[in-house]
Amino acid sequence: GAGRAPGAPPAAPSADAAKLEPQRSLMKQVVEVCARAQQTAFAHVTLSGHFVTEATKPEFGQYQNNAALSLFGRLKGTPSAPSSPRAVALALADAMRAAADELCAGLIDKLEVAGAGFINIWIARTWIEARVLDAAIVGMRPPAVVACRALVDFSSPNVAKEMHVGHLRSTIIGDTICRVLEFTGHETMRVNHVGDWGTQFGMLIAHMRREHPDFLSAPPPISDLQQFYKAAKVRFDEDASFKAEAHKNVVALQAGDPDCHKAWTLICEASREEFSKVYRRLGIELDEVGESFYNPFIPAVVSTLERYGQVVTEGGAKVIFPPQSKHAIPLIVVKSDGGFNYDSTDLAAVWYRLCELKAEWVIYVVDAGQGSHFDLVFDAAANAGWTAEGTRLQHVQFGLVCGEDGKRFRTRSGEVVRLVDLLDEAKARMLATFKERQAAAQSGGAVVSDLAAAGAASADGDEGEGGSFAFGAPHMADEEMERAAEALGYAAVKYMDLKSNRTSNYIFNYERMLATNGNTAVYLLYAHARLCSIIDKSGADMAALKAARTPIVLEHPAEQAVGLAVAQFAEKVEDVLRELQPHVLCEYLYDTCVKLNVFVRECRVINVPETPSRLMLCAAGIATMRKCFDLLGMAWLERI
Repeated sequence: GAGRAPGAPPAAPSADAAKLEPQRSLMKQVVEVCARAQQTAFAHVTLSGHFVTEATKPEFGQYQNNAALSLFGRLKGTPSAPSSPRAVALALADAMRAAADELCAGLIDKLEVAGAGFINIWIARTWIEARVLDAAIVGMRPPAVVACRALVDFSSPNVAKEMHVGHLRSTIIGDTICRVLEFTGHETMRVNHVGDWGTQFGMLIAHMRREHPDFLSAPPPISDLQQFYKAAKVRFDEDASFKAEAHKNVVALQAGDPDCHKAWTLICEASREEFSKVYRRLGIELDEVGESFYNPFIPAVVSTLERYGQVVTEGGAKVIFPPQSKHAIPLIVVKSDGGFNYDSTDLAAVWYRLCELKAEWVIYVVDAGQGSHFDLVFDAAANAGWTAEGTRLQHVQFGLVCGEDGKRFRTRSGEVVRLVDLLDEAKARMLATFKERQAAAQSGGAVVSDLAAAGAASADGDEGEGGSFAFGAPHMADEEMERAAEALGYAAVKYMDLKSNRTSNYIFNYERMLATNGNTAVYLLYAHARLCSIIDKSGADMAALKAARTPIVLEHPAEQAVGLAVAQFAEKVEDVLRELQPHVLCEYLYDTCVKLNVFVRECRVINVPETPSRLMLCAAGIATMRKCFDLLGMAWLERI
């Protein structure tokens, strides 16, 4: 869990593999058909990658094979070369029909060569209906991938300092990456590389002795770590004798002095408790393996690298210039005073992860400013022979959380924003919205959601009394309102971070984050609650409908749009896994929600001949949304 003792080795990887059998994604099956067709029709030509994309408009089908233009270029000038890209496309389309029959019968409904040589692909409606029915009955299956042993290093706050908004991105992005890895069957180790070692502890131990001289027999409760750190820093900067004592403590701590170690332990435990409170609120699990854990391994790692001739002395320090590195600066593995540093620890950590834990994919979720550092660490590891063929060392970098001025997000007084304060504010604002709407409803005012006001009222008029969904309904008890505000507030914080391309900075704004329309968590969770409301109002026995494998028939264009979105879930997870970009999943979730809202607006679900099929489609939509919420670490509600 989030609070393992320092120095303890990482827990065994959690083989939290998917509970459902994986499936080949729709995109993968289309790509396989196109690849086989190309091998058959043009066996002597090899193209790197694939040329299959999603169609840009429904009238062009669902997918498009654009390989003909590249193939024509490769074939030009050869004996019996086709006369045009269109001729290549016609031959390719014929081969695709045969390949589809052989590889996945029933997948493709129609192929059409358009323009200069694009092949438009229509997926059979019956195939989509079968996949959507499977989602409605058993839930979302992961894509079939080659699983490996993965380790994700994320969050990594510093001991004796409170978690602030700067830790938000690493913590949330890292958790989502872990969830996607676990869902797809990877053995995943979640590692919190906390900053629990370094020269600052000499200062903190000295402050502990001054403020709590009896700390050995009566451990003090350190309730405000931030204040403790600030007070120690003031003394360090202003008192020469205190500074000297702090330096002595660093040496004593590193030498294993029991009193210093006890003070260090007390400070670490106080920090761990505060970190755990934040992780519990965010629903995040990780194992603490701090910098101090790797200290015993550093001398042996350095001496091994010296034996390999990879360490040189420069200015009295021992450094490494990885031969394949693009950077002119080295890694400093031993400082000129003989001490170790950040570089030493990270080299020992990557050795331990690769050689002791046998991780095959190590992911560091750390801000973009550390890019050159990790380039050097990865190059040094590869040069030392610690990586095997197929080993992946990956720096998942991200941009800053900024205020409206485009600079780092801070309080009005210029302080960093504490993460607990940010979460409290999100919850408080959501709770105020609930209470305001409830008060309006109880006094006879209209409680019309922004969705309904925007013309998204359901064809069934089933969002609540008067055809408007009750957002913060009068019948919601205080305790339920608290839980709902917490779920929506925390989800809003996560989603605002995750929906942006992680490499970009983003502007943090409470109003936009908590808006009930647009691409926000509140909109998505509202859409989910609305579908639950429709099913609830129908009075249908959904368990019986699922047990009977009630067919889903996608006749209406709005039904077909939802069906295709549900059927594409597995390939979107593949996209996230390939790039480690959570915003891809957010875009898919939002797009699916928009299509579901169009569906319930244009297609009556209750008391029509299509009711059983449409209820099952609602169930598939709910299953899709819930799995996306789960992968993004967002709690969902059945009513809002």
